[in-house]
Amino acid sequence: MTMVGFHHGALCDDYEKQANEQGFTFGEDAKFIQEIGFGLVAAYIHGCITDSEYDKILQRFQKKILIKRLKRLVESEDNE
Repeated sequence: MTMVGFHHGALCDDYEKQANEQGFTFGEDAKFIQEIGFGLVAAYIHGCITDSEYDKILQRFQKKILIKRLKRLVESEDNE
């Protein structure tokens, strides 16, 4: 099993670049995923959600959005 990790925050690389560096891609979902990530970070930075809510949301975001839409770069290139 391959371990994949993502950093979240205003100063972090975008999710597609982080995925590419680990041998994966989000393909056409990359923009959608990045926009959700920006929204989560903005909500946290502006105090709309607490630290504990932010941590819980990021766990769900990573499990239900990031990991489910992740594809290996090799598989993606083979399908093109």
